[in-house]
Amino acid sequence: MPWSFWEAYVLKLLILGAMLGALYALGRRLKGAKLFSRGAGRYVTVIESTMLSQQAAVHLLRVGTRYLLIGSGNSGLFKLAEFTAGELEIRVP
Repeated sequence: MPWSFWEAYVLKLLILGAMLGALYALGRRLKGAKLFSRGAGRYVTVIESTMLSQQAAVHLLRVGTRYLLIGSGNSGLFKLAEFTAGELEIRVP
């Protein structure tokens, strides 16, 4: 006997709810996971990144004993400044 309209409708709603629940659980699980390694790299470490707008950001990188201030945007990456560990003074506001 074929299913009635309402039985099929309820079944589709249950399947949709199960799919949305699975996506929600996956999103919560991936939220804490680091998909892109930030920090403890072997040669290059991202110290800090700050978004300036939706298309532009600045990044402070440590490469060996040098520190690089890199700008990124729609037109690419740009080296803004280079420091050594002694030149880089960390100030707390």
